Amino acid sequence: LQGASQQLKGLIENLLQFSSAANGELPLDMTPLTLDLPVETAVTVSRPKAQARSIDLRKYLASRLPKVIADNEKIAWVVEQFLDNAIKFTPAGGKVDIETVHLKQDVVVKVTDTGIGIPDDRINEIFEPFHQLDGSSTRHYGGTGLGLALARSIIETHGSKIQVESYPGQGSSFSFALPALN
Repeated sequence: LQGASQQLKGLIENLLQFSSAANGELPLDMTPLTLDLPVETAVTVSRPKAQARSIDLRKYLASRLPKVIADNEKIAWVVEQFLDNAIKFTPAGGKVDIETVHLKQDVVVKVTDTGIGIPDDRINEIFEPFHQLDGSSTRHYGGTGLGLALARSIIETHGSKIQVESYPGQGSSFSFALPALN
């Protein structure tokens, strides 16, 4: 019962955030920060899920990352969505990696998995609200279809885009870049 209550609470929070984003009213608390902080938060929340599914969650954080201007809580939520999806769609014994890198003028956060992958012609569908690639009544994977739609809104509100690379049967990677402060 407690699990169902937590699930419902999460759904309501996602619906409220999605409604705000859809109305162009997504409030952001933009402050200078290193992306290690939201990444660490997301990994801490996601690690028990990975362990429960026998997935090796590995973290590679660049040393001395420059700061970016971002909303710590919202970026942590986006990274957690990336990790949740990676864990959900990776079979037991698989790997999920999260890394931060400083590339030219940007700081990049990237989550890569050894999961089921997404067909190239269906990648845009995963960002549609309330949409699941497997929409059948015998669907194997749970979820509301809001996580990536809201993640895209958050990242776009930060002035960036989510990049996706995926190969069916081999895995996927989701990333975004934010400009580094000089």
